[in-house]
Amino acid sequence: MQSLSKCAVWRLREVLFLVVLSLSFRAEGSQLVIRFLDVGQGDAILLQDGEHAALVDAGPPSDDIMHKLSAFGLHSLEIFVASHNHDDHIGGAAAVLTAMPVGVWLDNGWHAATAIQHRVLSALLHSAARHDTPAVGSLMLGDTRLRFLMPEEFVGGDPQNNRSVVVLVEHGTFRALLSGDAEVGELKALLSAGVVPHVDVLKAAHHGSRNGLTPLWIQQTHPSVVVISVGSGNLYGHPNPMALRYYATARRTVLRTDEDGDVTVKVDDDGAYAISTQRRGAVFPVAEPASRASP
Repeated sequence: MQSLSKCAVWRLREVLFLVVLSLSFRAEGSQLVIRFLDVGQGDAILLQDGEHAALVDAGPPSDDIMHKLSAFGLHSLEIFVASHNHDDHIGGAAAVLTAMPVGVWLDNGWHAATAIQHRVLSALLHSAARHDTPAVGSLMLGDTRLRFLMPEEFVGGDPQNNRSVVVLVEHGTFRALLSGDAEVGELKALLSAGVVPHVDVLKAAHHGSRNGLTPLWIQQTHPSVVVISVGSGNLYGHPNPMALRYYATARRTVLRTDEDGDVTVKVDDDGAYAISTQRRGAVFPVAEPASRASP
């Protein structure tokens, strides 16, 4: 068999390089990355599916969220979800709306009479974002579906917390549930509505407070990992020690932004995922999505 000419060898190398490059781009494009950002006492969760980006909450009033987004090279957001309108969740939202294009803005539809809310609504009015509510049902972020859950009627308690937009993130067979500051009343209403599935990752409601979970909520969501967005030395006593004990049952992994920094979840197209933290490195090098039944 005659050896290949130099030209043929170089051509073969070029073809192989293009194949490898194509596969690498395909793998990157099919991966979902969820980042629970350490913004102190507040929530800010960045989701990226390839070039598609969404932000759920923007932390307390500070420049932290824009520093974080800039560090990731973000110049626009397809979706911004304000889970509810407390300052520790929309504090950085006006800065985001002013600094970059936002395609869809989604909130709970119940605006608060605060200076921060006024600034956010003013920035929203001057932006080109489309304003939606949870009634939209779901939105696609690349290959990732964001489902929006919220009780049809107000269930009492805190008028903002218990109107939190809860976001169910689905990528392949992987599921994460972002619970905002929902309290027991909203959690029970969602459970009664039968819309809460088993998930792989649960964002603890209300910064790990005692009124942000029930035994049935943990049983139904059945997470392998719980992430608590919370600030170090906060004045509220978050996370609550009893809530921490609940979350840690069944050998669940509990991660906290005050102790671990940013928490990053990388999800492959088939739903397998790996978790790392800013301060501890790899937590779950590779994990298969838990078996589950749809609600």
